[in-house]
Amino acid sequence: MSKSVFVSHATKDAAIAAEIVELIEDGIGVPEVEIFCSSLDGYGIPTGKNFVTFMKEQMLEPKVVILLLTPAYFESKFCLSELGAAWVKSHYIFPILVPPLGYDDVRDVLLGTQVSRITDDIKFNELRDHLMKEVLLDAKSSTKWDVKRRAFLASIDPLVARMSGPTMVPTEKLQVMEAKLAEAHSELDASEQEIANLKTQLLDMEQLKDRKAVAELKASYRGTSSADVTGQFDEKVEAVRTALNALRVYHEVKVFLMSDHYEKPYRAIGRDRDEFDEASRRGFLENGEFPQPNWESQKMRKLKDALREIDEFAVREANALQDAADAHPDLLIEPFTQDFWEAYYF
Repeated sequence: MSKSVFVSHATKDAAIAAEIVELIEDGIGVPEVEIFCSSLDGYGIPTGKNFVTFMKEQMLEPKVVILLLTPAYFESKFCLSELGAAWVKSHYIFPILVPPLGYDDVRDVLLGTQVSRITDDIKFNELRDHLMKEVLLDAKSSTKWDVKRRAFLASIDPLVARMSGPTMVPTEKLQVMEAKLAEAHSELDASEQEIANLKTQLLDMEQLKDRKAVAELKASYRGTSSADVTGQFDEKVEAVRTALNALRVYHEVKVFLMSDHYEKPYRAIGRDRDEFDEASRRGFLENGEFPQPNWESQKMRKLKDALREIDEFAVREANALQDAADAHPDLLIEPFTQDFWEAYYF
C-alpha cells in the first residue's frame, strides 16, 4: 500500500531529503508512517522486502510526490523512473529545484512544469495546503509551521552551497560545445599563422638600411613616436641634472651619490677627502671612514625623487627607448652606468 508522501531523490542528496522529511513531519504534521524516503532509516524499505517491488508499490497511489531536482537526480536512472511513473499515473507532484540547477535545466517530462526553488519559502505553503487537504495530519499551528520553515531554510544553506554540478552533459549541449571548440581551434590556427607572418615581416623590415624609419614605424604602433619618448626622457634627465647641480658639489661626490643610488661600488681615496668634507658641511653627506649620503636633506630629496622618476620611466618605456636608440645610435638610454652619468648629469 502506498504511503501518502513519496520523496523522490538521489542517494547523493540524502541530507537534503532528510531536512524535507523533518519539515513536513514536524512543521506540517504528516505522520512518520505516511512518509516514504528510501535513504532514511524508518522511512525507507523494510528489511526483507524486495527493493524494486516495494518501490513500485509506493508509487501506486501517493497523495504527493516530492521531486528533489538536483544534478544527481537527472543522472540517476532510478530517479528518472520514479519521475516517469509519477507522470504516467498523473500523481500530484511538488518539484523542488536545487542550485546550481536553474530553470533552463528542467527537462524531460517536466518541461514546461512550474517548479519551486528550494530557497523559495513561500512556495512551501502550497505543499502544506495540499497535504492538509489530502492527508490525515497531526496538524501543527501556523506559528509552528513558520518556525520550522525558517529553520529548514537555514539548515539547507550549507548543504546547497556544497552541491556539485552535473557530471554528465546532454548530447545536444555536448554537440554545441564541440562545434564551438572546433571554431575556436580554427580561429586560433588562423591567428597563429597571422602572427607568424607578421614576425617574418618584422624581421625582414628590421633588415632595412634605414633604421630610423624602422624605429619610427615600430613606435607608431605603440601610439607614440621616438621623438615623443626621447623628449620625455630628456625632461627626466634635465630634472636630475638640475637637482644635482643645485648641490654645488665636486665631480667625485656626484659619482659617489650616483653610485650609492644605483648600488654601484665606490671607494673614496685620500685626495678626495676635502671634497667629501665640504659636502658633509653642506649636509649632503655623513662623512667618516665610510661616507654615507644624507638623502633626507631637502636638496637631496629632490635629487632622489628625480632619479626615481627617470628610473621608472626607463623601465616603463624600455622598448620605445630601445627603438629610439636604434634610430639614433649616439643616444644613450642606460641611466644606470657612469658613462651615462658623465654624459648627461655632470
